[in-house]
Amino acid sequence: MQNMTNKKRGKAGNINKQREIEKKKRKKRKTILILVMIILILGIICAYLLSSPNFSIKEISISGTKQISNAEIIKLAEVKVGDNIFSKIGIVMKVRLKQNGYIEDAKINKIYPNKIEIEIVERQKQFQIKLEKEGYIYIDEQGYILEYGTDKLKLPEIIGIDAEQNDVGKIRRLDENNLGKMENILQIRERCKEIGIADKITQFQVEDEYIIKLENDGITINLGDASNLKNRIYYLNAILKQEAGNRGIIYINGDLNEGFTPYFSAE
Repeated sequence: MQNMTNKKRGKAGNINKQREIEKKKRKKRKTILILVMIILILGIICAYLLSSPNFSIKEISISGTKQISNAEIIKLAEVKVGDNIFSKIGIVMKVRLKQNGYIEDAKINKIYPNKIEIEIVERQKQFQIKLEKEGYIYIDEQGYILEYGTDKLKLPEIIGIDAEQNDVGKIRRLDENNLGKMENILQIRERCKEIGIADKITQFQVEDEYIIKLENDGITINLGDASNLKNRIYYLNAILKQEAGNRGIIYINGDLNEGFTPYFSAE
């Protein structure tokens, strides 16, 4: 009697296990079916969005440009009227635009269904590097190479930075050694702002020593290795006041901590 009871229980257990297995299979098939339907629906939506004329770009608005033409911006971004708005990825367009040395930043706004706004932040020419041969390379204060030209602009001239005409378009920024020189130039300029002569600087020489020229005033200033700038500019200010109206060279190129006395040599 006990054996018959155990057999019945065993059969019932097997039946329950089989039912549970079938239930899991049905649930799995249902899940797969739902996923397939979702994929199909998404595929249909994507196909519609990418092919519908409603999402063809009709207007491209560009702002913030002075140095670069709108045609060049469109070419760099690889976008044009008639393209599908969903096929253009904002971050990709931004990366392409920033390959141009003049472009510091770019913001891409999609106005659905058919308009794109491109906002450009341009770098500005701050200095001109005098080349050994003919011409100049114009750069911004961060050392980004903007373009080559033969005209001497109304910008501070830099002599002593290694650069060539062929660098334009090949490299975007000065190398590490030259960037170190640029950092010193910027520090000198900031210190000169404190005594009101920064806007008068027409030339920086950065070969062996840091020499700046105020050509309109007939003044040349030798700052040596550009260390201890705070004290050097203090002496510079005092000498400029003392020699106001005179033309010549101011020497502050010695070691001030070792007793060097800055002096003025008239022309």
